[in-house]
Amino acid sequence: MYSRPNPSLLRLSVNTLWSCEYEGDAALRFIDVKIIQSMVAMVPHTPAIEGVDLGERFFLVEKPGFDVAIIAGIQENLRVDENIEIDSIDN
Repeated sequence: MYSRPNPSLLRLSVNTLWSCEYEGDAALRFIDVKIIQSMVAMVPHTPAIEGVDLGERFFLVEKPGFDVAIIAGIQENLRVDENIEIDSIDN
């Protein structure tokens, strides 16, 4: 889990930069895979506002193409090891 976005960075970026803190392993949650609606990446960065270092944070990046892959029913072959091949089709 990650914190809410830093309000100063969010305001300065006109609600574009969602800069959050990682809340650690103690904040991990299990969710039902069937409720996932989108995928994002949390990319590390170390911002500074007016010379004040905010420490290591993470900014949210949406994964472009995921919704298109679902609509198109993209098929990919996943290799688990050299002897096993798994076909997966997203519908």
